[in-house]
Amino acid sequence: MIERLATDLRRQGIEVTVLAFGKDVGQRTPFRVEKATGKLDFAFRLKRLAQDVDLIYAFDLYTAGFLSWLIGKKLLKKKLIVRFAGDSAWESAVNRGRTADDILTFQKKYYGVKIALIKIARRWILAGADRVVAVSNFMKDLAVKIGVSQNKIETIYNSVDFIDVRDLNVETVSLRSNLGLEGNKIIVTAGRLVPWKGVDGLIKAVARLGSSFPELKLMIVGDGPDKERLTLQVTSHKLQDKVIFAGQVSLNKIFAYYNLADVFVLNSQYEGLSHALLEVLRLGKPIVASNCGGNPEVIENEKNGLLVEYNNVEQIGIAVKRMLAEEKWRADEYQNTCRASLKKFSWQNVIEQTIKVFKDV
Repeated sequence: MIERLATDLRRQGIEVTVLAFGKDVGQRTPFRVEKATGKLDFAFRLKRLAQDVDLIYAFDLYTAGFLSWLIGKKLLKKKLIVRFAGDSAWESAVNRGRTADDILTFQKKYYGVKIALIKIARRWILAGADRVVAVSNFMKDLAVKIGVSQNKIETIYNSVDFIDVRDLNVETVSLRSNLGLEGNKIIVTAGRLVPWKGVDGLIKAVARLGSSFPELKLMIVGDGPDKERLTLQVTSHKLQDKVIFAGQVSLNKIFAYYNLADVFVLNSQYEGLSHALLEVLRLGKPIVASNCGGNPEVIENEKNGLLVEYNNVEQIGIAVKRMLAEEKWRADEYQNTCRASLKKFSWQNVIEQTIKVFKDV
């Protein structure tokens, strides 16, 4: 997304330099790129580059965001915009086993000095920015709870309509054959394998659905620290022949995996705004999503998908059964509804709204 945004901003006459972590591979771009080898290198490059810019747009809240706030905003007095797509403070606390609370409850409670310091840094960065770009109204409301003035926050939805998804059929047929999935009904889920993605609840739902749909398979796309626990869960339910761990899949191949789906399920406890839901909607696939975070801003219940309570195994099972049984989820009308629902997530809107935020600061 950053590469495409920088390219299109350059076409609008805005000079752009991208500072990122990684190794310089000599890729030619219509904008300037510098790669930092670590945090210290990033800080030195940022200080040098920021001397000659009008504003800094930080896509990462903590490393890039913190250094942009400290060096760009506090030291060099540059205008700062920060994109707020997810709450890493809560994610870190969950991954470390420090909390099982949901993301909203997390904002109100104390979890020890280390988490408190992360929360303080988060508030400094967001409240100290000239503008905060939230990827959904849910994230906008969360930023307000953290302590950001509402009039400093602009919601700019994610978009995926610049990604080419034509000519998928041959690749999908080949993938289905290679995986030995001819004749199977397939549920696909995708995301980082972490506790709040709710893959464990989906596995339980698949175990219950087996008697009604013996041909049903679950394809889990993604990797992460929860994989070992989920693999053990699959074994305990005797689902080794029903569940496929596809691992991490590159962006240029992910749409073929989505295209395998008879139903796509996103049973997450929170999402800022899910790229996966937008990508699957582009393909017109039936979607079951948890009624959490930014999901209800993408999925309208009974229109372009079904919303269920997070980790409610019974509701997930009922929704999947409906989508496999009811023809309306494969009809042209549903495809048209999916396309219509993506209009507010257009890339043109992203560009226009981003330029407006630049001008406002």
